[in-house]
Amino acid sequence: MIFRNKKITFGLTGGIAIYKSASLLRRLVNDGGADVTVIMTEAAQKFMSPLIFETFSGNPVITEMFSREKVYTRHVDLGKDVDMVLVSPATANIVAKAAHGIADDMLSTVILTAGNKTVFALAMNVNMYENPITQENIKKLKELGYGFIEPELGDLACNDVGKGRLADEKTIIGYIDQRLNGKHLLQDKEVIVTAGPTREYLDPIRFISNRSSGKMGFALAAEAAMQGANVTLITGPSNETLPPGINVIRVESAEEMQKSLFDHTDHADYLFMAAAVEDIAPATMVTSKIKKSNLPKILQLTQSPDLLCGFRKRNQTCCVVAFSVEITDGRERSIEKMKTKGADYIVWNDPSKAGAGFETDTNEVILFSADGNEWQIPVAAKREVARQIIHQVVDHRRHS
Repeated sequence: MIFRNKKITFGLTGGIAIYKSASLLRRLVNDGGADVTVIMTEAAQKFMSPLIFETFSGNPVITEMFSREKVYTRHVDLGKDVDMVLVSPATANIVAKAAHGIADDMLSTVILTAGNKTVFALAMNVNMYENPITQENIKKLKELGYGFIEPELGDLACNDVGKGRLADEKTIIGYIDQRLNGKHLLQDKEVIVTAGPTREYLDPIRFISNRSSGKMGFALAAEAAMQGANVTLITGPSNETLPPGINVIRVESAEEMQKSLFDHTDHADYLFMAAAVEDIAPATMVTSKIKKSNLPKILQLTQSPDLLCGFRKRNQTCCVVAFSVEITDGRERSIEKMKTKGADYIVWNDPSKAGAGFETDTNEVILFSADGNEWQIPVAAKREVARQIIHQVVDHRRHS
């Protein structure tokens, strides 16, 4: 944990978990060497005194938007000229303000200025956390690249039991370390990510496809970009929000995806093959809609092209991370696929598990390497799963 030369704006909101933030602040400053400025909301000051945080940070604690002192553009500087805005504890209220662009106090104004440099360490009642409005706010901000440290399951201050406890200090510091010091994991690397389904047309109206939403691929693309990569995202039909600063190529069929993939093959350093390429396609496609009375009783099918094998033949040095969706004998089939396709790693996804698979915002996977290692990644938001996949792959390659 080294945060020297890192500037952090530390936002404190009105939650009982604020008492844990004093120790966290002390570690960031004393152990990590970070330059930290604390902002306390009015509600936060009802729980703890600003003097505690001023003592630990060595900087004045900001408690109001307007003061008698000359503030100049302090509300902008504390968001723009810092490496991170950390909000811990982060209540449902501050998340809602950020999601809707509300800036009615110093902390919410700084967050609006900082944008996705902001990280929320969530802590709230389980009912507030699980409320669909809160979940929609979190989802919206995640899609925009804001960081989230999910709350833990356990006993809550209100005597409820559920998900809502502030993550432990080690988890929070680990996340901050990765966010601030891990942005060079893929610095200047050329990364290709494929995402979403493909559509294999029978006629201009009808097609064969699958349930892939593109969520996992979009999460990987966004995380790779945050890690410093030059990212090309090749995606089939998807309604997911486009990650900022990424070269996006939209395709429909497997052949179109193959062409775009091969166009970018030569200089690729990493390929994350997250697309659910439809394996079968109609043998022929007609140019006008087939009338119902003329639909064939037997549909002739053919196999779609094998994008992964084709890519590997053209680029022998690229690190290839394949993806496998299997329910029965998933481990064995995934490892076999990794070998036959020439992949360096493969991510096994079992859609029969709760919170995993297609169309969900979360995932649970096992990552295998060609040299026999494996890493279990438990249920988490797909953006967090993407972060862990990239971290494990890059770290393993560095040490093997």
